[in-house]
Amino acid sequence: MSLQIAPLQKEKHAQTKINTAKAFTFAQEQHILPVVVQEFVRIGAEMPIVFIKDPASERFDVVAMLGLKTGENLMVTEGRWQGFYVPRVLWNHPLILADDPSKEGQLVVALVESSHMVNTETGHALFNEDGTESDFLKSRVESMREFFMQSQSTRAFNKVLADMDLLIPQTLTITREGQPREISGIYIVDEKKLNSLSDEQLLDLNKRGLMPAIYAHLMSLQQVQRLGERASKVATTAA
Repeated sequence: MSLQIAPLQKEKHAQTKINTAKAFTFAQEQHILPVVVQEFVRIGAEMPIVFIKDPASERFDVVAMLGLKTGENLMVTEGRWQGFYVPRVLWNHPLILADDPSKEGQLVVALVESSHMVNTETGHALFNEDGTESDFLKSRVESMREFFMQSQSTRAFNKVLADMDLLIPQTLTITREGQPREISGIYIVDEKKLNSLSDEQLLDLNKRGLMPAIYAHLMSLQQVQRLGERASKVATTAA
């Protein structure tokens, strides 16, 4: 089903409610999700954090791996999150920031109207009876603004690593159903090159506050096997 997205409007969405039961159904086939540096430590305790490269722009993005193949999300079952920490990109759906059709370069709060969470009967109202924004909507809008700002700083973080030539292609090997499987197309920080940086370069990274995120990323790679174990349990349950 194609997404139906519309700018949020007080008149049009006056009666709209958001039912947050099974809130993560929309993501159950997403095997990777964009993440921000501010959540690396918490995400890295449960999921691998890796970099991917856009072949067109040559730009690097950083994502959490939720599955080991396209269309597989091992962290969502029947619309419910199976881990402890929910990545921030999932917090606000079906509310999103989208390009403003009337103002180029501007963003506007929009609603994924085709989401199963959107209705007029049950859930959190977006607007009060007097037409003002509900507390629920205010908190979601603030969360989206904060995530947008963090995404900008994360993009800068990715660029620093790329400019320092610290990102290298990597193939991850896991054991799945008793057989070794390889995952390619990802990049990780080159630990050897990181350790060979000059004191001045390391001090600069540290002053920028980037070292904790780098180490969290490297530590998170240990979680690949945990995803493999989750996959095996899912397969066993299905059988």
